[in-house]
Order: sequence, then structure tokens, then C-alpha cells
Amino acid sequence: MSKSFEEVKSKLNLDEDILWEQRKLFNKLKGLKRVGFLLGFIVCISLLLYFITSTINFDAYLIFQILIFISILPLCFFFVEFINYRKRLKKLDLRTKDLINYEEFTILTNKRWIQKSLSYLKLDASKYDSNSILIQKDLAIVNLYDIEVIYTTKGYKSEIFYVNFFISWDKWTEESVLLAILEKADYSILMENLHKLFSITKEERDTITNGDSALYCKKKS
Repeated sequence: MSKSFEEVKSKLNLDEDILWEQRKLFNKLKGLKRVGFLLGFIVCISLLLYFITSTINFDAYLIFQILIFISILPLCFFFVEFINYRKRLKKLDLRTKDLINYEEFTILTNKRWIQKSLSYLKLDASKYDSNSILIQKDLAIVNLYDIEVIYTTKGYKSEIFYVNFFISWDKWTEESVLLAILEKADYSILMENLHKLFSITKEERDTITNGDSALYCKKKS
């Protein structure tokens, strides 16, 4: 069963203090419903056009074939997404309705970064050193002493900020497993706490895109 925000908080170590936290509920079935609606819309339009063209001087069968071909892509996408959702439910021992209010959260303590997201189900946990980062289904836990670089960048069209944590930093090849997407107020609070926790040994700007920042860091004792 997927762990809840309150359950994880209640099991923190005695020497851990929560410095920042974020909890949100998401309807994870929304994307599947949108694809289903699009598919239904295309099918309805296709049938309507088929009946219209069949009554006038058009090759109705050819039109029908074209419309069916157009429907194939959203149909395939729908079934792929449906299978992915079923796999997620099975891994987490959840019911379909549990994804309507799926809980994602992040907890920063003075010792660890703890994050819950469905994105972790896509990862092969065996690829990662469990001494640095522990991935349990949809939950990831990392010791702050293992974080090498904090990478930040700003969204293009809104006051949204992205904060990535790298255990091994290589801007072109290494994968950032830990990612926080924040509004400006939360971003400011988080960065303030991170500066209290880490000594910044070096800072690089515009490393991948304009306005980004790579903070080489070391956890303070």
C-alpha cells in the first residue's frame, strides 16, 4: 500500500526535524479521461462524416478508412495509458478511485529529502545505490550528505521554479531523480532552508539554459 503523508511523518527518526514540507492531491485519472474523451469525439465525428459522405457523391468507404486511420493514434495512446494505470494500481495495491485523489508530498528534514510521486514507479530501483537513495514503490528517500549538486531553473511562462537534486552531477548524462516544482513563495522558503543545511562550494550559472544555476554543495555537520 502506498504510504501517506501523515504515516511517513510519524515514522521520522527521533533526531529529525521537519524544515519544509509540501503536500498536494492530484487527480491522476484526468489524463486518461482526456484521452478517452478525445477518442470518443474522434469516433463520433468519424461516424457523422461517414454518414454524410455516404449520402453524396464521395467514396464513403475511402473516407471511412481515412477516419479510422486518424483514430488509431489516440486509440493506441489510450490503451497504453490504461495499461500503465493498471500496472501502477497493482504495484501500489490501490483501487482505481484512489488515483482520483492521489497524494504527492515532499518532506525536507535536517537529515533527509523524502518525496512521494508516481514518477518513481517508472524507475528501475536496482540502478541506484540504496545507500545513497532508497526507492520504495512511489517513495524516494535520500540522505542529504549524498547530494552533490542542487540545480535550479525557472519556468518559461509563469512564476514556477524547478529544483533538482543530483547525487552524481553530469549535466548531460546523469538523471536527476529528485525534482521539486514550486511556486515562488515555496521556492524561496525551500532555498532558504537549503542554504542553512548546505555549504555552497561553487556556483555555475547558465549551465544548461539561460537563468539556471548549479550549486555544488556539501552538507553541513
